Amino acid sequence: MADLFTHLGEDFMERLGDGLPSKNIARGTIIFMEGQEGDHFFCLLRGQVRLFRSTGDGREVTLHMVEAGDLFAEIVLFERDTYPASAVAVEDCSIRAIPRERLLGLLSEAPLREEFIRNLVGKMRFLSQQLYVLATMDVRQRLARFLAVRFGQVPLITLDLNKQETAAAISVRPETLSRALAALKDEGLLGWSGKTITVDPRFWKDI
Repeated sequence: MADLFTHLGEDFMERLGDGLPSKNIARGTIIFMEGQEGDHFFCLLRGQVRLFRSTGDGREVTLHMVEAGDLFAEIVLFERDTYPASAVAVEDCSIRAIPRERLLGLLSEAPLREEFIRNLVGKMRFLSQQLYVLATMDVRQRLARFLAVRFGQVPLITLDLNKQETAAAISVRPETLSRALAALKDEGLLGWSGKTITVDPRFWKDI
C-alpha cells in the first residue's frame, strides 16, 4: 500500500520532521497500546511496525504492516485523542514522533490540505480491502496474499519474520498457521526452512 503522505513531496516531509529527534526502538517493543492517550503520530525511519487490534478471545488482528518511510497513527490528528490500535516493532526500528500541531500547521496551506484528503481516501480504501480479506479468505489465501504483496509471486523467498510474527501478520493463531504449513508441505506447494520459503507456482492460485 502506498503511504498516506507519499505524494506530498520531499519539501513537505522535511518540514514535517524538521528539528524533531529520532528514537531507536528494539524489536518486540510496544510503541503504543490501543486506547492509550496520545497527541503524536509517527514516521518510521527504519525497520517495520505492525498495527493490530485485540479481540475478546485474545487474538490479535493485524491491520497493517508499516514499512520504512511510512507515517502511522494519523487518527489522533483529527478524530480522537486515543490510539484505536496497538503498534509493535517487528524488528529493530527508528521512529520519529510528530506532534499533532506540526501537521495541522502545514495543512493550513490549501494544496497540501487537498492532497492530504485525497491520500486519506486512498488509505480508507486500503483498510476496507483488509476487512474484506479477513472476512472472506482462509489461512492459505491470507498467507499467499501476504507473501505475494510483500515479495511478489516468486519461487524462493527469504522471510524476515518468524512463524509467530507471520501468523500475527495474517491474523491467525500460530498453531493454525503451523497446521496450514504442514498441509502445504505435504501437498508439495510450500516448504519453510529457517528463513527460506520455497514456493511451487500452484500455491499462488489461492490468491
